[in-house]
Amino acid sequence: MKKMILMASILAGSFFYSAKAQDDYNKGFYIKAGGAYFLKVTPVEFPAIGGQPARDRVFNIIPGNPPTQQTVSESTITGSFGEGWRVGLTPGYRFSRILGVEVGLNYYNSRSQDMMRQRGSLGGNEVLNLHNSGKVKAFDVAPALVAHIPTNSSVKPYMKAGVIIPIGGHLEITTTANDQTGSVAESMHMTSGLPPNAIMTLHNVKRVDRIKANPTVGFQSAVGFDWMLNDRISIYAELEYRNISVGGKKKELHELSGEYNVVMSGQPLTSGTLSKDAASESSKLVNYHKTITAGDNVAGWEGFDSNKPADELRSYINIGGLGVNLGIKIPFGN
Repeated sequence: MKKMILMASILAGSFFYSAKAQDDYNKGFYIKAGGAYFLKVTPVEFPAIGGQPARDRVFNIIPGNPPTQQTVSESTITGSFGEGWRVGLTPGYRFSRILGVEVGLNYYNSRSQDMMRQRGSLGGNEVLNLHNSGKVKAFDVAPALVAHIPTNSSVKPYMKAGVIIPIGGHLEITTTANDQTGSVAESMHMTSGLPPNAIMTLHNVKRVDRIKANPTVGFQSAVGFDWMLNDRISIYAELEYRNISVGGKKKELHELSGEYNVVMSGQPLTSGTLSKDAASESSKLVNYHKTITAGDNVAGWEGFDSNKPADELRSYINIGGLGVNLGIKIPFGN
């Protein structure tokens, strides 16, 4: 409803101004090419990663049977993948003095965002350092209705509103870890087949996962102006707001490196290097669902099979930002 009211207001304002001026701007087809930078405006808490909430947590491990953790500090990590740069081509058609349509074809690359960090110490020595960061890369199609304000000035203002339809891309999550506790290997589904009471420690680990999204639709609106350089070419500038919520469809392992040691009762059993090819199937592929049931392959549930893709609850990320677009516009009309 709010979007409909906004679009109606744009059109009403345009018709009001059209009664006061005439427009000599080129009618017909045109194309715009430009770039933009957006700042995040709607930060939210990031989704959990591997069952771990979006927290920056520092803790001490207290020896015991079992050992316990004493939190030193903990804070929620919030943010949005709406901050970043975008480039694109935008074909358009102006079919009257006031109204036109555009279809943006864009590539977006977000700024990297911290999503989770854990640091644990035992006896003053750091035994766990885990960090997750995320970055969105996406292609989208963005159709919009454009309402021009007719004027004889060389500066020609307009407003537009429309939708954003993602057609490709992913959220890339990079994990780095050094872990002597065994907890990270367990969360990555690496411990299947280990002897009882054995743990897997990790060193210099780098893991890259890519999350593909379910189909969705977002919203965009902008105010801007064309500055005529001559009868055929203009420079445009826009202040644009965009917002889209994206839910995960599946997560695929893209890269894995580092070293591991299997230890039991303080004694090393075996060691080696990590690789994508040697990873378990549940570590390579995770399918996301709105609801998980007893028949799903969920880590930690009875009957979990690491030789099959894992199942997890779907989570969402926000790509909301306010940005400035700059570029060149070339008409092909009369």
